[in-house]
Amino acid sequence: MPAVHGYIVLDIADGTRPIEVSRLTISDTYAPHWTGWDAKSRRLVVTSGQSGDRLHLLKLNEATGALTIDGAFRDADGQPGFNFGKREWPHGWAGEGKPHGAVFSR
Repeated sequence: MPAVHGYIVLDIADGTRPIEVSRLTISDTYAPHWTGWDAKSRRLVVTSGQSGDRLHLLKLNEATGALTIDGAFRDADGQPGFNFGKREWPHGWAGEGKPHGAVFSR
C-alpha cells in the first residue's frame, strides 16, 4: 500500500466486506513494489523497487494477521533487511542496486 508506505493485511473471509486486521509501515518514504511468500519459512520477502532501498523479510502471525520485520535477517551494516544502497557487488560492479522482484527457491 503506497499510501501507508508499507503493507496492510486484510481478512477476506467475507469477500464483500474485507476487514483490515493489521498494517506495517516500513519508513516514511518506502514505496511497496513486490512481495513473495515462502510457505516453508512462513515469511514474506518484500522490496520497494527504488534504488538504494532495503529488501526485508516479514513475519506473518497467521492467527492475528500481524506483520513484523524479521529482525534476525540483517545485512553487514547491522540493520534489518538487505541494503541495496551503494556497495561493491560480488560480480565487481559498485553502486546502488534497484531490486525489481524477489522469490524464494527450494
